[in-house]
Amino acid sequence: MDILGHALYGATLCSRTGLAGGRRGAPAARARSDWTLWTAVGFGVFPDLASIGFAFAQMLVRGQRISFHSLPPSVFVRYDFTHSLIVAGLFVLLLRVLARPVVLPALAWPAHILIDSVLHGEGRWKTPLLFPLSDWHPPGINWWQHGNVVMIYWGILPVLWLAIHLWRRRARVAPLQAGRLSERSCGE
Repeated sequence: MDILGHALYGATLCSRTGLAGGRRGAPAARARSDWTLWTAVGFGVFPDLASIGFAFAQMLVRGQRISFHSLPPSVFVRYDFTHSLIVAGLFVLLLRVLARPVVLPALAWPAHILIDSVLHGEGRWKTPLLFPLSDWHPPGINWWQHGNVVMIYWGILPVLWLAIHLWRRRARVAPLQAGRLSERSCGE
């Protein structure tokens, strides 16, 4: 998945403004200032920025042309570490001990890995879920070779946003309706 997709899925799944906020979520007026949203965006893009993005930044600084074909071997070592559920899981457990409120948005990192495990097939960008214990990766597909897959994962986002909105709206309306029913029964 592309980096913007990871940012939006991280925010949608792992912030209080998104799905992880439950039926109440972050108040609409404060959604832009919801720190969990921006932290989830950061964790959602971290695996790619820490591996590939770091190398691209070095190319820019050196005045080189940015190219996937000229990535050094160290990128693939960093990629394996940042795309491992074991590494991400240990980090999230450490956060649970040291900075518990950050755990929810930090789950965007493992979400990134799980999405990539489906959308990255054989080749350089396979997702080694159990690295460094194993090089095993699920049989995914390479999203960049299938335009219809890109349309599907971008199409799922508005559906998720609408579902979250309707779910929360229904949660706000239900107590109001219950209050009206109890007023009627008291007045009779």
